[in-house]
Amino acid sequence: MDANEKNKNTVDCPSCGAPGVGGIDGCLALFETLGAREFSEMDYFKMHRLTVDAYCLQHPEQYMISSKSAAAHLAAMCWSMEIGMSIHMPDPIKLWVDGPRKYVCSLPPPFRERGLITIADVVGAENPEDYETKVWEWAKSAWSAWSNHWEQARAWVQEAIKEYEINNQNK
Repeated sequence: MDANEKNKNTVDCPSCGAPGVGGIDGCLALFETLGAREFSEMDYFKMHRLTVDAYCLQHPEQYMISSKSAAAHLAAMCWSMEIGMSIHMPDPIKLWVDGPRKYVCSLPPPFRERGLITIADVVGAENPEDYETKVWEWAKSAWSAWSNHWEQARAWVQEAIKEYEINNQNK
């Protein structure tokens, strides 16, 4: 390993603060590794939605650029934290996000203040049970960092549920 490669592996992620992952590119590589594991081993897949939302909340400059994508990830994480986790985006949230509307702009927490637990704490999980525990801890940590937006996220979830119920009553 040359000096440049060694230095790269000591660089923290500038967005989430994951230590020694090789910067933003290394952090993304870890995320892709988790995704590959989730899609290849069904016992891990049940955490996929939570993994995606936790990662996006900690990397909003890449994944929450539009107010629509920010609303989608915040509402989905709120759903998981307060209503119940789902493997895919819950139908009420998906239909609500896909509908015509304007979203409130959500300013992210400062860099490296997006949760004390990062992907670096999850990637070493040795079995599905350990993985589930670590992903939940990571998601709760990321969600906590966005506490200034909880009220708005809750309002979006309630709006989505209400619209979903109204649309399903009319069928």
